[in-house]
Amino acid sequence: MNFLSKTVAAAILLASSITKLIFIEPFEFSLVEASIFNWEIAPLAIRGIVVIEFILAISLLIKSVHNKVLSPSILLISSFYLIDFFGKSSDTVYVNDYSLCLFSKWVTLGGIIYLTLFAVIQLKRSNKNSLSRLKNMTINSCLALIIGIPLFIINPIYIDDFQKHTTSIDNPNLNWENVYKTCFDSGITVEPEVFFAFLSTSCYYCNRAAIKLGVSNRAKSNSTQIVLVFPGNRKDTEAFIEKNRCNFPYIRISKDEFRKISGNQFPAFFRVKNQREVNYYTGRTFNYRELDKLFQLY
Repeated sequence: MNFLSKTVAAAILLASSITKLIFIEPFEFSLVEASIFNWEIAPLAIRGIVVIEFILAISLLIKSVHNKVLSPSILLISSFYLIDFFGKSSDTVYVNDYSLCLFSKWVTLGGIIYLTLFAVIQLKRSNKNSLSRLKNMTINSCLALIIGIPLFIINPIYIDDFQKHTTSIDNPNLNWENVYKTCFDSGITVEPEVFFAFLSTSCYYCNRAAIKLGVSNRAKSNSTQIVLVFPGNRKDTEAFIEKNRCNFPYIRISKDEFRKISGNQFPAFFRVKNQREVNYYTGRTFNYRELDKLFQLY
């Protein structure tokens, strides 16, 4: 019975870690949207969770973990499932869509109950045949490397995503008059300071940026006004906003003006104060750090 319990627990943990390994970005979005971590911490946290789940699963199968470590570890994993269950998963599609509903709410709740009961049972058992601490540490360190190295190769973390980018504009020279007029005609009251996001509906990186803006806004509504700017027709624009769940005020301008302001490089982001651009970001420089700063996700 004990072998069966460990096998089932290991299977749950392996399934969870492999799913996160393959679909790591949607899980990252879920952690931010649920206000559990900000953008700078979420990529590291989700990778740490994957490593911990994998180590515990293999350790259960090869009995390389002490009983004193096992129970708190299983309880820790149960807390991960609690995060998934009681987070904003009813309002988010990222995790369940990408993991083929492997961790629906009821499956997750079942996992929580099972792993918690398993941990309580283990508290009452002694582990007389465990390996020496040195062997256990060596085995678990090797397991961390086995899963950690492929994890960071398949899903790398780039230093640029965490660096502070100096994007101040000393000599602003763009003409924002028509953009402000279009906002007024669309019923958008522009505040003294506004953040304009220039997005193309056919651009992959614009779609990813829009998803992150939407996730951030649902995690914490920021104090800076955000207005999306698009070229193209209304139908494509509204489909883009619905698909990426980035429900911000938006305007549409001509393709020529869109390219002229964005410098023919998009996504492009401008912080504008009194019709004078103060900061400018590309899709690369508008990174995790800048997202946290814009939405005050500290």
